[in-house]
Amino acid sequence: MTIGSIGPLPSPPEEYDPVYMQQLVDRLEQIHRLLSRQIGTGWQMTNVTADTVLDADSTSTAELADVLGTLVTQMKDRGLLGG
Repeated sequence: MTIGSIGPLPSPPEEYDPVYMQQLVDRLEQIHRLLSRQIGTGWQMTNVTADTVLDADSTSTAELADVLGTLVTQMKDRGLLGG
């Protein structure tokens, strides 16, 4: 799945413009739809010990797997990844 470019919001006019406001609302709704899509299904993690700290200079494969598993679990809990 490709999310695509969000791009800049339109520049505001000098005075209130209902057409501009509708374009702005439409663009914000489009951005919301792009950012709230669920990424795939089937994400499963087992034997994960919750870990949110990763020492980039000295780590083990198990610690890296726990941090990744914690991230996947939290993303699933927020509905960003399908289970």
